[in-house]
Amino acid sequence: MINTEIFQFPIIYANSISMGKIAIGWNSHQTVADECKNQNIKKAFITTTGLKGTGIVDEIKGILEYNGISTEIFDSVTSNPKDYEIMEAYKAFKESECDGVVSVGGGSSHDCGKGTRIVAANDGRNICDFAAFIDPPWMKEMKKYKPVTTPQVCINTTSGTGAEITGGALITNTKLKAKYMCIVPGAAPEVAINDPLLIRLQPQNIAAWTGFDALAHAFESYICRSPSRYNKAMILQAIKLIYENLREFSHNRMNHIACENMCWAASMAGVGLGFGGGAGIVHGLMHGLSALHDCHHGLSNAIFAIPGERYNQPACPDRFAEMAEVMGVYTGNLTKMEASDRWFDEIERLLKDLEIETGNLGRYGLKKEECAHIVEKQYMKDFAAQGNPKDFNFDECLKLLDDNI
Repeated sequence: MINTEIFQFPIIYANSISMGKIAIGWNSHQTVADECKNQNIKKAFITTTGLKGTGIVDEIKGILEYNGISTEIFDSVTSNPKDYEIMEAYKAFKESECDGVVSVGGGSSHDCGKGTRIVAANDGRNICDFAAFIDPPWMKEMKKYKPVTTPQVCINTTSGTGAEITGGALITNTKLKAKYMCIVPGAAPEVAINDPLLIRLQPQNIAAWTGFDALAHAFESYICRSPSRYNKAMILQAIKLIYENLREFSHNRMNHIACENMCWAASMAGVGLGFGGGAGIVHGLMHGLSALHDCHHGLSNAIFAIPGERYNQPACPDRFAEMAEVMGVYTGNLTKMEASDRWFDEIERLLKDLEIETGNLGRYGLKKEECAHIVEKQYMKDFAAQGNPKDFNFDECLKLLDDNI
């Protein structure tokens, strides 16, 4: 009999979870009413953190209502959106009899919108029921869910999360104290609007954190076990754009060139995830820190990027070297391992320039007794563990966290 087990991933599936239309450009937020009408939305349920002080929510509400689309605002979303917030949003969505969602903000607002639509499509079941795990296999479990039919239009206000594009909703399970990806067919937003005019209203720290989140999507996707060639080509360009523009943008959001480039880069990093690849140990473990101590998702990825990827470095030094090259580092006279070291040098310098303190998870609340919980309840259940370059090892992951407190 012929042995057909050629290698680990003989088939790479690109864009297995569909994405909608993406609009990037100055003043593109003004098209929100047109996009809603295209989706037959007559009453929009606006999910948002509030974005206090920016006037963005009032602007979007005004545009919609001027064009004959009534609105209902749900602004009780917080960072790392909680399961009970999603259920409260669903209740408000149902009672207000809205027929579509307009999410305004970053990943929390968009994921709340997706979560609301998932629950609405499945008769009010708790959002935690739709978490994607390695066991039972999440792609098989998806077949048991009713597909989402309520449309969603995203107005993005950050340059990093990619949540306005992707089909999963990251929700914190407050009972289990873990952050899980909820995936149901049709949950990807129909439209993602990325307007630099809104994105440049971020404060410096949020611009730095969300921008690094986009970079984390890119480098984790690039070094994962199952990248596609579509993914690799787009991700390298995203890495280049982020490395060349994030410093300028975080310290001067009025730099229109850096701002626009960050919009493109963040969007490309999100699309790249759909084209193959995926997150790894940095996202997988740091979701746990966010769930336990409400640490901002982008910040948690930033503070753990170097130790997390040092762990992975022996498994794929060539890919770290390739990323260093696209960031402008000359590696012609170096070995692959030496060249891969240069990537870490550049990331360390970038984090310093972004004024992000790294290397001490205890500074952000993590306690030694919580490390085993993160590995067991978060990472080993997450499919990020499958794509990570190194095989999952409980004791090694536990030590990695423990060594960085």
